[in-house]
Amino acid sequence: MNTLLTKLNLLTTTTIELPIEKYNFVSIVNASIDHSDLGYFSDMGDIFSSSKAEYKGHINSYGFKLKKKRKFFDYNMNFATAEGRFTQQGDTLKINVEINGFLNRMIPFIILVPIFYLLFFIMTLQGGGPEASIIAIPFLLIHGLFMIGIPYFIMRRSVKRMQYELERDFYFMIK
Repeated sequence: MNTLLTKLNLLTTTTIELPIEKYNFVSIVNASIDHSDLGYFSDMGDIFSSSKAEYKGHINSYGFKLKKKRKFFDYNMNFATAEGRFTQQGDTLKINVEINGFLNRMIPFIILVPIFYLLFFIMTLQGGGPEASIIAIPFLLIHGLFMIGIPYFIMRRSVKRMQYELERDFYFMIK
């Protein structure tokens, strides 16, 4: 599954190097996040939170799991989750981060949408005649591409955005 997600650019790994000790970094980030479980319904109350923290999740001395918090009237739709491990090498903290933009709640959607379009395609061929199929088949193909393509591109963009924002925010947190 991970190799497929990597090929689809929905999973990426990156390394961030920061000039700070691990203990100091953990305490800075710990004070800058909202502690939350990143479960299935964890996004529900984000827009009503009064906290100024940009991220939610958990961090300890071994690693972290973070997600960008949603804000009211924020249209960026960042779905990606970052999971990282720390390695201290001298004065440099090396953070190996895996950013996953695939949502598990998309699995039923990905299974049901092609089944729906296949059934609609078969019904169009059987019941509409040649005139209806000339109009309906291109419409079904274009509509199906949008229904699968738009969520894919949103998740892919959230991975790129999370990678950029995480590197930037970690750097500015320690300054």
